[in-house]
Amino acid sequence: MTEKKQKLQEFEALRGLSILLLLALHSEVFDAGVFGFPVDPLAQVVASLLLGSFFFLAGFFAEYSRQKPGTSTFSFFWSKFIRILPPYWLALALFVFVLGFSLKRFDALMYTFNLQWLLSPVFIKRILTLWYISVLVGYYVIFGVLLFRVKSNLGLLAWSAILFAAAYIANGLTGLFEPRFFQYYFVFLAGVYFFRFEKERSILLNMNFLYKTVIALVVLILIWVVASSGLDVPNLFFILTVDLFILGWVLLLLSIFRTRAGSWKIWAFLSTASFFTYLYHRPLWHVLDTMLGLESGINKVFFNLIPGAIAALILGYFLQVGYDRLLAILRVKG
Repeated sequence: MTEKKQKLQEFEALRGLSILLLLALHSEVFDAGVFGFPVDPLAQVVASLLLGSFFFLAGFFAEYSRQKPGTSTFSFFWSKFIRILPPYWLALALFVFVLGFSLKRFDALMYTFNLQWLLSPVFIKRILTLWYISVLVGYYVIFGVLLFRVKSNLGLLAWSAILFAAAYIANGLTGLFEPRFFQYYFVFLAGVYFFRFEKERSILLNMNFLYKTVIALVVLILIWVVASSGLDVPNLFFILTVDLFILGWVLLLLSIFRTRAGSWKIWAFLSTASFFTYLYHRPLWHVLDTMLGLESGINKVFFNLIPGAIAALILGYFLQVGYDRLLAILRVKG
């Protein structure tokens, strides 16, 4: 195993675990009909963890990409554009023509430009699942500019806080910005700093495992109480609680995956498959469920959870590998 692979195995494993959690969540296995009693707080906790992990990793690797030799502002944004938008446009078409989501002309145009992070849900309707891609694009736009323009770490924090406050005020006054934009904003930024502060990162990852476990349990109890209370974004206390929960558990999981558990080959497969699996699992499940005549109920839940998830992961893996090869053949640097 190379030094680079050793250094990044925990991040690869975290991404792999996150896509498994997402497939479980979207299969509706956390629905009250499966357990026989309401489990809404559990579903919210799982969703916050898996999505928070994705955004944290996105921030970490955004800074990783920016610091590569020869990376310019243009090459950074071009890389994100070519990697994200063409697969996203195909997913959008599948959500409309396969899943049957109807969009007005203005909404369709805004979704094509991936502006739901700014306009949803007040000005355009929400489309489930795809909101994550749009918020991610919004973060790349905002933080991409800041990372190249603001040199100091303190300056980056200050400008990030100013832009967050301005967006939060705009949301309150006009309804601009998808509320979940605020939930993961500082998690993305934490990923950026986690890459930048190598010494502090090493200290945190090497901290006594018992301490990290206690922290994870404390923030888990905290978010469970808050989730059970009915609070949601854009409430600032809710955002703070969710962010602490995400960061506490990301630290614990990264520490676990630094061990042999993180070197399992399955994580590399899952990590590679994750992006395309995220985009296309719902249309794939719809096609499979329709072919098999599965309607809402326990059979559909467990079909999507096991064979459906496996099919989505295999499809996602080969689509990602194929897309990488296509970009290489076209000599497009992504």
